[in-house]
Amino acid sequence: MKSLKLVDFHCHLDLFPNYLEVVRECETLEIKTLTVTNVPSVWRQNQLLVQSCKHIRVALGLHPQLAHSHAKEIHLFEKYLPEARYVGEVGLDGSSGYKETLEIQRQVFKRVLKLCASARGKILTIHSRQAAREVIENLEQYLPTERGKVVLHWFTGTEAQAKRAVEAGCYFSINIKMLEYHGKRALVKSLPPDRILTESDAPFVKYKGSLIRPQDLNITVKNLAKLWSISEEKTSTIIENNLKSLLSG
Repeated sequence: MKSLKLVDFHCHLDLFPNYLEVVRECETLEIKTLTVTNVPSVWRQNQLLVQSCKHIRVALGLHPQLAHSHAKEIHLFEKYLPEARYVGEVGLDGSSGYKETLEIQRQVFKRVLKLCASARGKILTIHSRQAAREVIENLEQYLPTERGKVVLHWFTGTEAQAKRAVEAGCYFSINIKMLEYHGKRALVKSLPPDRILTESDAPFVKYKGSLIRPQDLNITVKNLAKLWSISEEKTSTIIENNLKSLLSG
């Protein structure tokens, strides 16, 4: 069997200790990779490091977990946005460790969405942990589908919230942990196959005790193929076509 074409639409290459090795791996294996940044001040450096890469793109981000400590970098986000087609990681995090910072998160996220709507044509990868309803409401209000496209990264909301996100035009990037348990698989199965991309979220995800890398997405494709009861090759083709559709607008 020939190797599968892989898509990693959300990872953090700059947080690997062996950054350049993983970059070479993505290029050699021709993995269509979107590496996100957590604060705007590191975007330029990341952009320069992969500027000669054919298969890697860099997203301009301001992570919700860092919004309270790096809110002042929103001016850098605004400065770099005209050069960035991709935006992420951005969003809201309502989990217990970050609830107390939600107000500043909201201010930053709303500003990001308004800037992206004004710029038009941006593609966003969005964090929504324990804040799915509010994230979707913000998208509906501040980023209409004709002004930008959204991929919900590692979505953990309800099936009803997922349906609302689909109606708002969202895609979903699926990682290996989202296919690990029955309840999570049920959510993934409820999503339209033509809105699915894959992600590693490396280096933050472990599988069987080891940190995964972008090349491990073949396991995600394999498990997604089982969920859909189709071949791995067909699953890979669907994801590749979904990426083309996302980028075509």
